[in-house]
Amino acid sequence: MDASTNQDTSLEPKDLTAGDYGFIAFIILVLIAVTLLGVIDHREAMKTEGTKRNGEQWAAWFTKANQNRFAPDYAIAACAGGAKTAAAAPAGGEDAKPADAAAAQSDAAPAQGTWGACVAHLMSATEFKDMVNPFTGKTPNFIPACDPADHSLVGSIVLEKITPNPPGSAVATVTSQLVDTDSIAEKLTLKVSVCDKGSYAVKVAELEF
Repeated sequence: MDASTNQDTSLEPKDLTAGDYGFIAFIILVLIAVTLLGVIDHREAMKTEGTKRNGEQWAAWFTKANQNRFAPDYAIAACAGGAKTAAAAPAGGEDAKPADAAAAQSDAAPAQGTWGACVAHLMSATEFKDMVNPFTGKTPNFIPACDPADHSLVGSIVLEKITPNPPGSAVATVTSQLVDTDSIAEKLTLKVSVCDKGSYAVKVAELEF
């Protein structure tokens, strides 16, 4: 009889202790933290994908423009090929001082036939004016290169021109940033990249323009 009584007592449910409640609370907190990390990672991944789409939009435009921008009736005159770079006239006529001429040139609009004139038109009068950096909510910056040490570069766009060296050179090509003063009168080979959430470069495309 005593043995049966002891057995029945051992099978009775026990109340949860403070340690049990603490363990349950810890598990709940871990699940919440994992869920939040997953949500944050997903948002960052979507921002990176949005940045890639910005780069792809530029690559698509360059590719399309390359098909007919050398035609005489190309619609976007600022980006047309074959146009000679306009020389900036010094302010004040021929007697203007060099310093005055340099100041006037810096204040003037980008010269026709340059990338500066083309991108200024694109960013003000085409769909590119509405392009947004997913990380900052602002217009994407064009930068020389992505740098993982500088997280302010996330979502930026890198446009580089690839210039071939003379035959027989040790290095076949030279890559440099496409800057406002670069002529676009002739065909260019371009490389489009973007900076991801870690400011690492992600290559989008290499194409002719």
